[in-house]
Amino acid sequence: MSPDVPLLNDYKQDFFLKRFPQTVLGGPRLKLGYCAPPYIYINQIILFLMPWVLGGIGTLLYQLGTLEDYYTAALSGGLMLFTAFVIQFTSLHARNKSVTVERMLPTDILAQEDEHEFTSCAGAETIKFLIPGKKSIANTVFHSVFAGLICGLGTWYLLPNRITLLYGSAGGTVLLFVFGWMTLCIGEYSLIVNTATETATFQTQDTYEITPLMRPLYIFFFVSVDLAHSVPGHPRALLEDVQDCCFHAC
Repeated sequence: MSPDVPLLNDYKQDFFLKRFPQTVLGGPRLKLGYCAPPYIYINQIILFLMPWVLGGIGTLLYQLGTLEDYYTAALSGGLMLFTAFVIQFTSLHARNKSVTVERMLPTDILAQEDEHEFTSCAGAETIKFLIPGKKSIANTVFHSVFAGLICGLGTWYLLPNRITLLYGSAGGTVLLFVFGWMTLCIGEYSLIVNTATETATFQTQDTYEITPLMRPLYIFFFVSVDLAHSVPGHPRALLEDVQDCCFHAC
Protein backbone atom coordinates (compact mmCIF):
# COMPACT_ATOMS: atom_id res chain seq x y z
CA MET A 1 0.00 0.00 0.00
CA SER A 2 1.28 3.45 -0.91
CA PRO A 3 2.49 5.54 2.08
CA ASP A 4 0.35 8.42 0.83
CA VAL A 5 -2.84 6.40 1.20
CA PRO A 6 -4.33 6.77 4.74
CA LEU A 7 -5.21 3.65 6.68
CA LEU A 8 -8.67 5.09 7.39
CA ASN A 9 -10.41 7.61 5.19
CA ASP A 10 -12.55 10.40 6.64
CA TYR A 11 -15.73 8.34 6.67
CA LYS A 12 -14.11 5.37 8.38
CA GLN A 13 -12.40 7.64 10.92
CA ASP A 14 -15.76 9.08 11.96
CA PHE A 15 -17.17 5.58 12.26
CA PHE A 16 -14.18 4.36 14.29
CA LEU A 17 -14.22 7.35 16.67
CA LYS A 18 -17.91 6.73 17.30
CA ARG A 19 -17.80 2.94 17.63
CA PHE A 20 -14.57 2.50 19.61
CA PRO A 21 -15.70 4.30 22.83
CA GLN A 22 -19.02 2.48 22.63
CA THR A 23 -17.29 -0.90 22.48
CA VAL A 24 -14.81 -0.09 25.26
CA LEU A 25 -17.45 1.33 27.63
CA GLY A 26 -19.94 -1.45 27.00
CA GLY A 27 -22.66 0.47 25.20
CA PRO A 28 -22.82 4.25 25.92
CA ARG A 29 -22.97 6.23 22.69
CA LEU A 30 -20.99 9.29 23.78
CA LYS A 31 -20.12 10.31 20.24
CA LEU A 32 -22.86 10.44 17.67
CA GLY A 33 -22.54 11.31 14.01
CA TYR A 34 -24.88 14.28 14.36
CA CYS A 35 -25.78 17.06 16.79
CA ALA A 36 -27.81 15.40 19.55
CA PRO A 37 -29.30 17.27 22.53
CA PRO A 38 -27.02 17.44 25.62
CA TYR A 39 -29.49 15.44 27.73
CA ILE A 40 -28.84 12.38 25.55
CA TYR A 41 -25.26 12.30 26.78
CA ILE A 42 -26.13 13.31 30.36
CA ASN A 43 -28.71 10.52 30.66
CA GLN A 44 -26.20 7.97 29.41
CA ILE A 45 -23.57 9.11 31.92
CA ILE A 46 -26.10 8.89 34.77
CA LEU A 47 -27.16 5.39 33.74
CA PHE A 48 -23.53 4.35 33.36
CA LEU A 49 -22.51 5.52 36.85
CA MET A 50 -25.67 4.28 38.59
CA PRO A 51 -24.11 0.97 39.82
CA TRP A 52 -21.18 2.90 41.32
CA VAL A 53 -23.58 5.17 43.21
CA LEU A 54 -25.61 2.24 44.54
CA GLY A 55 -22.49 0.31 45.48
CA GLY A 56 -21.06 3.44 47.05
CA ILE A 57 -24.01 3.61 49.45
CA GLY A 58 -23.24 0.15 50.78
CA THR A 59 -19.49 0.81 50.82
CA LEU A 60 -19.97 4.00 52.84
CA LEU A 61 -22.14 2.23 55.39
CA TYR A 62 -19.53 -0.51 55.67
CA GLN A 63 -16.69 1.96 56.14
CA LEU A 64 -18.67 3.71 58.89
CA GLY A 65 -19.08 0.40 60.68
CA THR A 66 -22.86 0.33 60.26
CA LEU A 67 -23.05 -2.88 58.18
CA GLU A 68 -21.07 -6.09 57.90
CA ASP A 69 -19.57 -6.97 54.55
CA TYR A 70 -22.28 -9.51 53.62
CA TYR A 71 -25.07 -7.07 54.54
CA THR A 72 -23.30 -4.46 52.44
CA ALA A 73 -23.30 -6.80 49.44
CA ALA A 74 -26.98 -7.64 49.98
CA LEU A 75 -27.94 -3.96 50.24
CA SER A 76 -26.08 -2.90 47.09
CA GLY A 77 -27.32 -5.93 45.17
CA GLY A 78 -30.91 -5.28 46.25
CA LEU A 79 -30.71 -1.63 45.22
CA MET A 80 -29.27 -2.64 41.85
CA LEU A 81 -31.98 -5.26 41.37
CA PHE A 82 -34.70 -2.69 42.06
CA THR A 83 -33.05 -0.14 39.76
CA ALA A 84 -32.68 -2.70 36.97
CA PHE A 85 -36.38 -3.57 37.13
CA VAL A 86 -37.28 0.14 37.08
CA ILE A 87 -35.08 0.69 34.00
CA GLN A 88 -36.51 -2.31 32.16
CA PHE A 89 -40.15 -1.53 32.91
CA THR A 90 -39.57 2.12 31.98
CA SER A 91 -38.29 0.92 28.61
CA LEU A 92 -41.25 -1.45 28.26
CA HIS A 93 -43.69 1.37 29.01
CA ALA A 94 -42.02 3.62 26.44
CA ARG A 95 -42.18 0.93 23.76
CA ASN A 96 -45.88 0.42 24.39
CA LYS A 97 -46.57 4.08 23.67
CA SER A 98 -47.67 5.11 20.22
CA VAL A 99 -44.86 7.65 19.83
CA THR A 100 -42.26 6.53 17.33
CA VAL A 101 -38.68 7.64 17.00
CA GLU A 102 -38.24 9.77 13.92
CA ARG A 103 -35.25 8.53 11.97
CA MET A 104 -33.36 11.04 9.85
CA LEU A 105 -32.34 10.02 6.37
CA PRO A 106 -28.64 9.08 6.46
CA THR A 107 -26.22 10.26 3.79
CA ASP A 108 -23.49 7.86 4.90
CA ILE A 109 -24.18 4.48 6.49
CA LEU A 110 -20.92 4.25 8.44
CA ALA A 111 -20.89 7.73 9.97
CA GLN A 112 -24.59 8.35 10.51
CA GLU A 113 -26.19 4.98 11.14
CA ASP A 114 -28.30 6.04 14.15
CA GLU A 115 -29.56 9.58 13.57
CA HIS A 116 -32.78 10.34 15.39
CA GLU A 117 -34.80 13.37 16.37
CA PHE A 118 -35.76 13.88 20.02
CA THR A 119 -38.42 16.10 21.53
CA SER A 120 -37.83 15.93 25.30
CA CYS A 121 -35.44 14.66 27.96
CA ALA A 122 -37.77 11.96 29.29
CA GLY A 123 -39.90 11.41 26.18
CA ALA A 124 -40.74 7.97 24.87
CA GLU A 125 -38.49 8.42 21.85
CA THR A 126 -35.54 9.31 24.12
CA ILE A 127 -36.10 6.31 26.40
CA LYS A 128 -36.40 3.91 23.46
CA PHE A 129 -33.15 5.26 22.03
CA LEU A 130 -31.23 5.01 25.33
CA ILE A 131 -32.79 1.77 26.61
CA PRO A 132 -33.89 -0.48 23.74
CA GLY A 133 -35.18 -3.11 26.18
CA LYS A 134 -35.13 -6.89 26.05
CA LYS A 135 -36.75 -9.17 23.52
CA SER A 136 -38.56 -11.29 26.12
CA ILE A 137 -39.91 -11.01 29.65
CA ALA A 138 -37.73 -13.94 30.72
CA ASN A 139 -34.57 -12.06 29.75
CA THR A 140 -35.89 -8.93 31.44
CA VAL A 141 -36.18 -10.80 34.74
CA PHE A 142 -33.01 -12.86 34.37
CA HIS A 143 -30.78 -9.94 33.34
CA SER A 144 -32.14 -7.77 36.15
CA VAL A 145 -31.51 -10.48 38.76
CA PHE A 146 -28.03 -11.11 37.35
CA ALA A 147 -27.32 -7.36 37.48
CA GLY A 148 -28.23 -7.32 41.18
CA LEU A 149 -26.00 -10.34 41.83
CA ILE A 150 -23.04 -8.80 40.01
CA CYS A 151 -23.41 -5.48 41.84
CA GLY A 152 -23.64 -7.19 45.23
CA LEU A 153 -20.61 -9.42 44.65
CA GLY A 154 -18.68 -6.54 43.09
CA THR A 155 -19.38 -4.28 46.06
CA TRP A 156 -18.18 -7.01 48.43
CA TYR A 157 -15.07 -7.64 46.31
CA LEU A 158 -14.14 -3.94 46.08
CA LEU A 159 -14.55 -2.99 49.74
CA PRO A 160 -11.55 -0.73 50.51
CA ASN A 161 -10.57 -2.69 53.63
CA ARG A 162 -10.39 -5.93 51.65
CA ILE A 163 -8.30 -4.31 48.91
CA THR A 164 -5.94 -2.77 51.47
CA LEU A 165 -5.38 -6.18 53.09
CA LEU A 166 -4.61 -7.58 49.65
CA TYR A 167 -2.13 -4.95 48.45
CA GLY A 168 -1.13 -3.15 51.66
CA SER A 169 -0.88 0.27 50.02
CA ALA A 170 -3.22 3.22 49.62
CA GLY A 171 -2.20 3.74 45.98
CA GLY A 172 -3.03 0.18 44.98
CA THR A 173 -6.35 0.39 46.84
CA VAL A 174 -7.39 3.56 45.03
CA LEU A 175 -6.41 2.25 41.60
CA LEU A 176 -8.15 -1.09 42.03
CA PHE A 177 -11.23 0.54 43.55
CA VAL A 178 -11.61 3.06 40.69
CA PHE A 179 -10.86 0.72 37.81
CA GLY A 180 -12.82 -2.09 39.46
CA TRP A 181 -15.94 0.03 39.65
CA MET A 182 -15.42 1.23 36.08
CA THR A 183 -15.39 -2.42 35.02
CA LEU A 184 -18.57 -3.10 36.98
CA CYS A 185 -20.28 -0.08 35.42
CA ILE A 186 -19.33 -1.34 31.95
CA GLY A 187 -20.76 -4.77 32.66
CA GLU A 188 -23.97 -3.47 34.23
CA TYR A 189 -24.63 -0.98 31.42
CA SER A 190 -24.22 -3.70 28.82
CA LEU A 191 -26.56 -5.95 30.78
CA ILE A 192 -29.52 -3.71 31.66
CA VAL A 193 -29.29 -0.55 29.55
CA ASN A 194 -27.84 -1.02 26.07
CA THR A 195 -25.31 -3.44 24.64
CA ALA A 196 -22.41 -2.30 22.53
CA THR A 197 -22.58 -3.31 18.88
CA GLU A 198 -19.93 -5.97 18.48
CA THR A 199 -18.10 -5.85 15.16
CA ALA A 200 -18.21 -9.63 14.64
CA THR A 201 -21.80 -10.23 15.74
CA PHE A 202 -25.08 -9.61 13.95
CA GLN A 203 -27.55 -8.40 16.59
CA THR A 204 -30.48 -9.74 14.59
CA GLN A 205 -29.04 -13.24 15.01
CA ASP A 206 -28.65 -12.90 18.80
CA THR A 207 -32.10 -14.32 19.46
CA TYR A 208 -31.38 -15.32 23.04
CA GLU A 209 -29.50 -12.09 23.85
CA ILE A 210 -26.23 -13.76 24.78
CA THR A 211 -24.06 -10.74 23.95
CA PRO A 212 -25.24 -8.61 26.94
CA LEU A 213 -24.20 -11.44 29.27
CA MET A 214 -20.58 -11.72 28.14
CA ARG A 215 -19.03 -8.80 30.05
CA PRO A 216 -20.93 -9.53 33.31
CA LEU A 217 -19.96 -13.21 33.06
CA TYR A 218 -16.27 -12.32 32.92
CA ILE A 219 -16.71 -10.19 36.04
CA PHE A 220 -18.64 -12.96 37.79
CA PHE A 221 -15.91 -15.54 37.08
CA PHE A 222 -13.17 -13.31 38.49
CA VAL A 223 -15.12 -12.43 41.62
CA SER A 224 -16.18 -16.05 42.12
CA VAL A 225 -12.55 -17.15 42.45
CA ASP A 226 -11.97 -14.77 45.35
CA LEU A 227 -15.34 -15.66 46.83
CA ALA A 228 -14.50 -19.36 46.76
CA HIS A 229 -11.26 -18.74 48.62
CA SER A 230 -13.12 -16.75 51.28
CA VAL A 231 -15.83 -19.32 52.00
CA PRO A 232 -15.35 -21.13 55.33
CA GLY A 233 -14.37 -24.74 54.68
CA HIS A 234 -12.25 -23.97 51.63
CA PRO A 235 -8.74 -25.48 52.08
CA ARG A 236 -7.05 -22.11 51.74
CA ALA A 237 -9.49 -20.47 54.15
CA LEU A 238 -8.95 -23.29 56.67
CA LEU A 239 -5.19 -22.90 56.38
CA GLU A 240 -5.47 -19.16 57.04
CA ASP A 241 -7.69 -19.82 60.07
CA VAL A 242 -5.14 -22.32 61.47
CA GLN A 243 -2.33 -19.83 60.92
CA ASP A 244 -4.30 -17.12 62.73
CA CYS A 245 -4.99 -19.44 65.66
CA CYS A 246 -1.33 -20.43 65.91
CA PHE A 247 -0.26 -16.79 65.72
CA HIS A 248 -2.60 -15.76 68.54
CA ALA A 249 -1.61 -18.79 70.62
CA CYS A 250 2.03 -17.84 70.38
